[in-house]
Amino acid sequence: MNARQLLNRELEVLGMQLQTLHQREADFQKILNDMQKLRDDVSKERMALQEKMHELEAQRGLINWLPSELIVQIFLALRDFDFKDTNYRPAVVVSQVCMKWRAIALSAPRLWSRIILQGFRRPEAAQTYLQRSSTAPLAIDYSSSLADRPSQECCQMADFIVKSQGHFGRINHLSLQCKTALPLEYILESIDNHATTFPHLRYLCLSISNPNPSFAAAFSLMERDESTSKAPISRDQVTTSNGLWHLKLEQFPLLNFTSGFVANLRSLELTYSPRTTHSATHDYYLKMSSLCRFLFLTPLLEELILTNTVPFFDSKFLIDDSPDSPVFRIRNVKLDHLKSIEWTYPFACDVHRFLSMIDAPGLEKFDLWVEDPSRQTDTLALRGYQLAASAQIYGQGQGVATYPSLRDLSLQCAGEDTIGSVLRKFSLPALEKLAVTNVDNSARKDTPQLPILPRFESIFRDPRLPGLSHLTLSYFKISPEHGRAEAMLGYMPVLTSLSLDACLGVGRLMEGLQEKVVGTIKPQGPSGEGGGDRQRRGVKVCPRLEALSFWGCQDVDFAGLRAVVLSRNRSTHSSGDECVQKGIEVPNGATHSVTRGAQDGIEGRSHKVEENQMGRKIKPLRKLRHHGHALGSSSSPDTRSPSTNIASSIIAMQEALQPALIIYLRVVDCRLIDREEVMSLRDLGVVDAVWAGSNPC
Repeated sequence: MNARQLLNRELEVLGMQLQTLHQREADFQKILNDMQKLRDDVSKERMALQEKMHELEAQRGLINWLPSELIVQIFLALRDFDFKDTNYRPAVVVSQVCMKWRAIALSAPRLWSRIILQGFRRPEAAQTYLQRSSTAPLAIDYSSSLADRPSQECCQMADFIVKSQGHFGRINHLSLQCKTALPLEYILESIDNHATTFPHLRYLCLSISNPNPSFAAAFSLMERDESTSKAPISRDQVTTSNGLWHLKLEQFPLLNFTSGFVANLRSLELTYSPRTTHSATHDYYLKMSSLCRFLFLTPLLEELILTNTVPFFDSKFLIDDSPDSPVFRIRNVKLDHLKSIEWTYPFACDVHRFLSMIDAPGLEKFDLWVEDPSRQTDTLALRGYQLAASAQIYGQGQGVATYPSLRDLSLQCAGEDTIGSVLRKFSLPALEKLAVTNVDNSARKDTPQLPILPRFESIFRDPRLPGLSHLTLSYFKISPEHGRAEAMLGYMPVLTSLSLDACLGVGRLMEGLQEKVVGTIKPQGPSGEGGGDRQRRGVKVCPRLEALSFWGCQDVDFAGLRAVVLSRNRSTHSSGDECVQKGIEVPNGATHSVTRGAQDGIEGRSHKVEENQMGRKIKPLRKLRHHGHALGSSSSPDTRSPSTNIASSIIAMQEALQPALIIYLRVVDCRLIDREEVMSLRDLGVVDAVWAGSNPC
């Protein structure tokens, strides 16, 4: 056999072996495919079982036992939270928890009706929300991305308006915030046609985030504002073609809206940077003339908020009656429905000047944060004060403004001088809640240097507050002067709640609250039936006090606190050896014995007795001879007996001898009082007593 034959034979053998291996490989692959198929079937079955298991486990949660309608309401509450991360989307999150929640989320269009956008780089996300919201009213919050340049801001704002304008008819809440002014020009055309474009708009916010923005590139906004400020207006011409209720503007020129667009406003919030010494032609600052003009167009306004804003008092609004003066007086703006004003960072001299131009007889709440007064001429000139008329700078010569409906006043000032110069030209006969806060940061850091709370005579034109029921004092020192705290408390006979926040000298105030009066109460009835006279021990000031709160008062101690509670809750927890000094009886059951010192006989302190002015002896006025008219008219009211003053004195004395119980107590971060001491006051009738810890000494 030659070599050629040997090679052929060897090739045949190798071919047969190779064929055998191919066959075996095919068999193995078939086995592997079958096993992979089995594995896939097992995986599918496992995943189905796991999904079913997860569904069953989810059903164990109590929330999934609730009806779908209630779960939707919970989802909506989550949607309304304001999260710091603007990329967190609650609707998307809840829709990816389980199949049930996803089905519920996709079937609730309102869940997708709040759209928060930071720029418009991903329009598909906004389109998804718009589609899933169906026909639900929309709330859109748009803000420019911090990294965008002005040109990018404009392009993205234009894209946003083009791709969403088909849904403008559903928008009831629209907030647009940009770094510059130019992008906001794109929305003005739609606002001008608000009757057809935004028929359901209720809330609008236009904000320019850069402080003191330039309008060089958006000068048309300035031109519209100027032209509107010069056009004649009348409330008879104002039409109410729009239902806008809330308007918030930040650095946006005020007079860029038609009268019909703002005629139904209920709430107005303004934020404008103050005018600077380097203001250019293209810089905008709020003028008092523009503000008054705008307010004139909003007769239904109920809430006015000025945040870090003081309008420039342009010359024609300065009050000067001299014939040679280039300025003149104009009529103030009548706002019958205005209920609340919040204003931060005016000077004390700005407050009366601003309010003198607004007639708001129904004002009920005033929240005021006054900046530390400055007499620098450049600062005052930037606010529109005429330097030659220094008397006008602090409001001299202007009348007293009376607010008969004002019930809630919050005053935040820096130092004693500011507090004493804000409210002197206001009359507040119906005040019920008063909160006074010292905001001087330097004094707060050095607690012993807290300013002394001024006398109420130096704060108010009339210090008597007969209707005041709630008083809050923060970061003040109570004067140690004898009788000063008692005099302050004597101005508020119906006080029911007293709160002190980080105050010093609280012990002097506590002494005034525990001062006692002893008197005799005559039984009621036409002839004095019902037994003999009853002798009672009461309190001299604030007989209706029921609630006490101390927050960070480091010198209030338990002995003084317990004494105050005992002086008012004694009627239900009196001790057997209590010594009540007999009072001197006067007509109508009033007495005039006052006891100072210890609050019960166990403590062994002596009692001092002094004459009580409230319980002094009162003699009835002599009846005047009255000659009736021919027709037999009744006697004059001036001759009635007993007089109204006598009756009021008797009622006040009865309240003093029967004071209300202290039933509410809060002690927070007061190092001299521990929890056990506070809880022990529950045995004296304090129903709601809470101790929330104390800072280390």
